[in-house]
Amino acid sequence: MAGLDLNSNENLDMQTLQHIPLWVSGLFIGLVALGWVQTRTHQVRKLQLLSAKVALTVVTLISVVQLWWPTPWLAIALISWALTGLFVSWALSQSAAPAGASFNPATQRFTLPGSWWPLVFFMAIFACKFVVGMLSAVAPAHIRSLPAAIGISALYGLLSGIVIARVWRFLKLQ
Repeated sequence: MAGLDLNSNENLDMQTLQHIPLWVSGLFIGLVALGWVQTRTHQVRKLQLLSAKVALTVVTLISVVQLWWPTPWLAIALISWALTGLFVSWALSQSAAPAGASFNPATQRFTLPGSWWPLVFFMAIFACKFVVGMLSAVAPAHIRSLPAAIGISALYGLLSGIVIARVWRFLKLQ
């Protein structure tokens, strides 16, 4: 009997995985490529520095809104996301910019040292969105609960806060 349950779970898992849109794989590959580029020292303008970080923050905010829009937990989820993001970004932005980072006033460019951290953050946000999306599809009752709204939103806030703190640390170089 246990074998039958396992097989039905495997079939459910395979059916669920077969319904993942193709663009998700493309997004994953794109994020890996973008993260890989960040492993090398490079120069960026302020707008470039801000745009990617703002985009990642907006992605997490939209994720919170989309997930809890049809529930009574939207306000609590937004508060959880915002408070966690603000606290984490403030706490982590208190330290100095990474070694090797600089700002050249003549060219108005930041030199960012190569780092694996952007790739880690891209993958963490992707993984969170992927897992939450899968859970929404296979266990919507569990994902639409108050504890999930607080916890998942706080996780998104944590990731947003880390990304924002990194930008603040670079902006201090100006």
